[in-house]
Amino acid sequence: MKNAKLNWVRLPIQGLENCRELGGYSTSEGQQTKWHSLLRSSHVGKLNDEDISFLKAYGVKTIIDLRREEELELEPNSLSVRGDFDYHHSPFITKSIYDITKYNNVDSDYSMGDFYIELLEQKAAVKEIFQIISEAKDGCILFHCRVGKDRTGVLAMLLLGLAGVEKKDIVANYEVSYSELESLHDLELNSSRHYIYSHREYILQAYDYIIHYHGTFENYLLSVGISNEAIQKIRKRFIHFN
Repeated sequence: MKNAKLNWVRLPIQGLENCRELGGYSTSEGQQTKWHSLLRSSHVGKLNDEDISFLKAYGVKTIIDLRREEELELEPNSLSVRGDFDYHHSPFITKSIYDITKYNNVDSDYSMGDFYIELLEQKAAVKEIFQIISEAKDGCILFHCRVGKDRTGVLAMLLLGLAGVEKKDIVANYEVSYSELESLHDLELNSSRHYIYSHREYILQAYDYIIHYHGTFENYLLSVGISNEAIQKIRKRFIHFN
């Protein structure tokens, strides 16, 4: 029997390829991010009863689904109709930037880093997501997109950056995604597309965009309309203060 009270770097859930903790990271102020507070994940549509029981025992209370409506129709969220979780559908992408074909080819002038910057410029979407996090009930929050790499990766970067986690650790957290996603390895055999990878330069481009234009992650969140009160609530929720 898997012990849900332990601190798992990657949760031992068969129905999830890429469900990982944001806890255990050192911060610039000598603190640590809390375990059992925030989880990043691939979509949760293939969970069985044992998987769901483990998530409940792990302390998950809130689910944030970052996928588009069309994705939801193709792969419904199995947790959206259960009373065990507060479910929020909050798309982190708009039709205006969904043309991912321009990021597919290795010869393209665009990279996945450019796509991540376009995500960061979706200020209304970012504001809504962080408002949900700041107002969520006590307990663990699980957020996910389809494979848990791009939209989920950018949101994880924002949360870790807000907590004061070092740049190299944020990059390392992102890079792990490709190794966790066996479904992407299958794609690689017949694809020249670079959107399947989690190369460090992609997330570095987004990170450097934040610092160049806003100075800090907190300033970026203030610029999208998140209040200082909400930011401090998220920090208190996510950081273990001595």
